[in-house]
Amino acid sequence: MRPYPTSTAKTAMSATSDDGAIRNENPDSGAARKGRESHGAPHEHNGRMNAASSRRERTADTDKNLSGFDGRTGGDAPIHASAIDEFADRAADATVSDARPGTEKLDVLLLEDSPSDAALIEKALAEGACRYTLRRVARFREGVQLLHDTPASFDVILADLSLPDSFGLDTVRRLRDEAPNTAIVVLTSQDSDEVAMQSLYHGAQDFLVKDRLTFDALDRAMRYAVQRQMNGQMRRLLARVRDSERLLERKNRRLRRLYHTAHRFVDNVSHEFRTPLTVMKEYVSLIAEGLVGPLNDEQASMLEVVSDRTDDLNNMVDDLLDVSKLDAGILGASRTYCQVPRIVDHVLPSLERKARVKQVSLVTDIAPDLPDVYCDPDKVGRVIVNLTINAVKFCGEPGHVRLWARLGDHGHDVEIGVTDNGPGIEAESLDIIFRRFKQLRNNPRGSTKGVGLGLNIVKELVQLNLGNVHVDSAPGEGSTFSFTVPTADPQHVVQCFVRHLERQPRTARRRVALVVARIDDETAGPMADDVSALLTYLLRRDDLLLRIDSLRWLLVLPRTAVGLDQFLSRAENVWRKANRNRPYGPLPAVSYERVGAWPLSDGREELLEAARQSFAPTEVAHA
Repeated sequence: MRPYPTSTAKTAMSATSDDGAIRNENPDSGAARKGRESHGAPHEHNGRMNAASSRRERTADTDKNLSGFDGRTGGDAPIHASAIDEFADRAADATVSDARPGTEKLDVLLLEDSPSDAALIEKALAEGACRYTLRRVARFREGVQLLHDTPASFDVILADLSLPDSFGLDTVRRLRDEAPNTAIVVLTSQDSDEVAMQSLYHGAQDFLVKDRLTFDALDRAMRYAVQRQMNGQMRRLLARVRDSERLLERKNRRLRRLYHTAHRFVDNVSHEFRTPLTVMKEYVSLIAEGLVGPLNDEQASMLEVVSDRTDDLNNMVDDLLDVSKLDAGILGASRTYCQVPRIVDHVLPSLERKARVKQVSLVTDIAPDLPDVYCDPDKVGRVIVNLTINAVKFCGEPGHVRLWARLGDHGHDVEIGVTDNGPGIEAESLDIIFRRFKQLRNNPRGSTKGVGLGLNIVKELVQLNLGNVHVDSAPGEGSTFSFTVPTADPQHVVQCFVRHLERQPRTARRRVALVVARIDDETAGPMADDVSALLTYLLRRDDLLLRIDSLRWLLVLPRTAVGLDQFLSRAENVWRKANRNRPYGPLPAVSYERVGAWPLSDGREELLEAARQSFAPTEVAHA
């Protein structure tokens, strides 16, 4: 529906009486004939409007609030625009149009079988101050066909109640069924309050008697009818929104119960697995170390196999837990500045034991002088473990696996990879291997069959650490699985983080806020690491925390304005709770400066520039 104009001008016409009423001079016209049939004689008119009183009335009408108010009904209750944006925008457009009379028009469908009555109405609309486009049909079925052929093309329907193929209130009921979103104004010769009220009850917005019709009344009735129809749509839509909200809330409560039930189930199962596995591993370790008596070589070899299989089961439990957290959106990343050699050294002993059990040669090739990286070291270690275990499983005979790390081609990322001499992977299978619960059939070493989650988790964990996974493989030539980790250059980390957000459907259209957290007390430096841990605790999965210097941090948060307020309020509450029972004194006060917020869609460069300016010229301190 287009916005409608307002007009208070009165137009003189040759077909009117001196009081401005539309008159049909032909005694055999359809209006006069229908009037005689209904009431036996034309209606008598009491009183006339002079020009001054007419102008006062029209001015008062124009000044009224048109939100569904006329002389018979009260004002509508206020509607919350955020729940019904479409109708609010249309109402705003209509308000703007009211200030510029005649700049917009209404499209009108006239259902009238009397040519003389239709001519008068057409002439009134054509010569009035407002702009209208009029389509006229003489039969109900023709009007319905026009509504079907051109849906949503009419703002208002002027309907006679005495059509050849539709009569009385049935016309209103059928029109409302055919055009539920279009305003209806009844035009009839029947001057009956009962018919008028029944017409309104069955869906019309106004009721006009032809013999008492003035040009201004017709214009006003159509404009008010359009507004009433829109208000009715708004009320109905608001009712549906409220019903939907109640239904959604019930479903959300049920989903929360199911989620917590499923989460408890996974946690309980994982715990029940871990407890006996831990006991088995510890007893195997005690026996292998000779604490319960000496072992021969064959016994020691068997114990290594048991320990290896125990590690396999532990890895499966870790995979199941990670998948559960990924699906729930609660697998976060505790990113910090760290060194690749230390990450590799932490996971290497268990990998060497597995390679020794499988009789596979495992060598490491870590480039010297690698720059620090910014990542979650535990999760990067998980990636290295999963890739190396896969390489040990699928390498050739004799098996050779190389774990390596080097500086990337452009110097902004460190690339870590695992290369094996296995049978290789067909090109069409390269995408399949990263899907959940998908496994290739070739397993020459007959290792313990996994659950098909390892590489899927690898991909998720690498993306969580702002990197990318790459596979280079061909049949008969072995395989190389590698991934990147950003170096500890804060500006580059922010760029990687923005690219990560742009890849995620849940964050690609959000605004991203920058906040600088600061310890104002310069003497509180020794407790800065505790503050850093508290800020890390506050983060969600898609948040980023960067240490600027010893007393400042940059938070990059994909949040709405309300979400940012909630985050800062939560930060204050967590800080107060942390200070209640600290044995070594309270944490220093932390202030938060809002740098700004930008949409990812068109504010990417401004966001990166603001992040660059937020970093002090001093060297970044390592968290």
